[in-house]
Amino acid sequence: MLPCKKDTMNSRLALIFVPALVISFLIGGLTVMPASMVTYGQESGNSDEIQAQSMNMTNMNLSAAATIPSLSTPGEKNFYVFTSEIEDVDEDKLKVAGDAFSVHTLVANKGDKVTVHFYDVDPVKEERHSFTIGDPYKVNIDVGFAESSNTTFTADNTGVFPFYCVYHQPVMTGQLVVLP
Repeated sequence: MLPCKKDTMNSRLALIFVPALVISFLIGGLTVMPASMVTYGQESGNSDEIQAQSMNMTNMNLSAAATIPSLSTPGEKNFYVFTSEIEDVDEDKLKVAGDAFSVHTLVANKGDKVTVHFYDVDPVKEERHSFTIGDPYKVNIDVGFAESSNTTFTADNTGVFPFYCVYHQPVMTGQLVVLP
C-alpha cells in the first residue's frame, strides 16, 4: 500500500464522517465527539500505523460519543435565507442565471411553527426574487432589490417540499424537510 499523506487521510475520513454526521443528525441528533478523542493529522509515524490509529479512534468516537437532543421536540424554527450569486457563472454562455439561495435545505419537525425570513441582497437593482413553496404550504415571498419579507406557517405535513425562486428556475432551488 502506498504511504498516505496527512491531507489524503483527512480527506478520506471526511468522506466517512460528513455523511455519517448528516444521517445521524437527521435520525437522532448530532453526534458530538470530544476533542480529546479526535486524533487526526499526526506528524510522525508511518502512514499505515496512523491510518489504523485513526480508524480505531473513529470507532471509539462513534460508540462513545455524546449526543445533542434530536429535532423531535416541536417548537419554533426561524430560518434566514438570502439571495446569493454563484461566482464565475457565465450566464450568457450557459443560458441560466447564476443566482442561488444561501441555504439549500431547511429542516423542521412536524408541528413546528416555521418562520422564513427572506432577504434580497442581489446587487442587480432590476431583478426580483421569490421564496416559493407549493402545496401544502403555499408560501410565496416576492421581493425586489434590497427588500425583505417573512412568512410563518405550521409544518403539519411530513416529507420533502421543494422551494424555488419563480424568476430563476431551475437553478435557484432548495428543499424543506419536515421530519415526523
